Amino acid sequence: MSDSWKQNAAIFLNCSLLAIPFVYLGIPIGANPRKYHLWDPIIQKCERRLAKWKQKHISWGGKVTLIQSILTSIPIYFLSFFRVPRRVVKKLVCILRSFLWGGGDDQHKIVWVKWGTVCLPKDKGGLGIKDITKFNLALLAKWKWNLFHHNGELWARILESKYGGWRGLDVATRDNNVSLWWEDLKLALHNPQYETALQGGIAWKARNGEKIKFWEDKWNHSDTSFLAKYPRLYVILCQQNKTIQEMGKQANIGWEWNFKWRRNLFDSEIGMADCFLNDVAGSCIQPHRKDEWIWTLEPSGQYSASSAYKVLTVEEIEREDARVYEELWKI
Repeated sequence: MSDSWKQNAAIFLNCSLLAIPFVYLGIPIGANPRKYHLWDPIIQKCERRLAKWKQKHISWGGKVTLIQSILTSIPIYFLSFFRVPRRVVKKLVCILRSFLWGGGDDQHKIVWVKWGTVCLPKDKGGLGIKDITKFNLALLAKWKWNLFHHNGELWARILESKYGGWRGLDVATRDNNVSLWWEDLKLALHNPQYETALQGGIAWKARNGEKIKFWEDKWNHSDTSFLAKYPRLYVILCQQNKTIQEMGKQANIGWEWNFKWRRNLFDSEIGMADCFLNDVAGSCIQPHRKDEWIWTLEPSGQYSASSAYKVLTVEEIEREDARVYEELWKI
């Protein structure tokens, strides 16, 4: 907008006029999160907390505790909002590793165990220090969860209108008209680790079927979608890319499916169609209740970054090797 329009709007709203980028609630608005300098405050705070003199006066257990407290306090606000660049991860890991093993810019101590092993849980031979990349992904995944469950709130309605909301995050294509923040969020959620580990922790609870795609989503108490299970029927059915609600209607006797076929079924397809109809026959559609997501990794059914991080932390060494590392940490 023109400067005069912005000035008049600021006067009307009785607010100040700031130039982009500016900081709001600790987050730089309008800045490029992919730039290294944006993360300078986080890096500098970590360096100050992990001062070189502390290496000589803190025990090994104290070092681990201090590193864990820093990773779960100083950068967590940024990590829950921005996708952390690889260069920043490399710098932070370098700072943490130097503090853990000793040394600094002027001297280098031997690194006896690779950082990936250090970040494993203690029962798998690690020290339980957070892996920054996986921790960042677990925090960012909560955006999709919140977009689904809070779609009536103003912030969610804006993202729904502008980018398509939580369904828009499923689209892998890039668009030059979207913000860098939204594009980075999509890139993070299309990470293979998210699709295999975190996406598998979400289970649909079908109610009115307004949000659930009949063919693509895994909603019928199964780990497989109808598209993957019956690809041939999907091709010959007219109702593709439809929600559950669009595949039938509520009648006096209950919910009735209304499938529309492009042609008559061949003899070889009748058995497949019978299995398909049996699968959907037991579905209970409730028109007056909204569809839900259940996070299967928590007893409460609500998403948490801690449980998501545990899923992402896969076992990278054999159990026999883990016992070797446990003995090494004791030494």
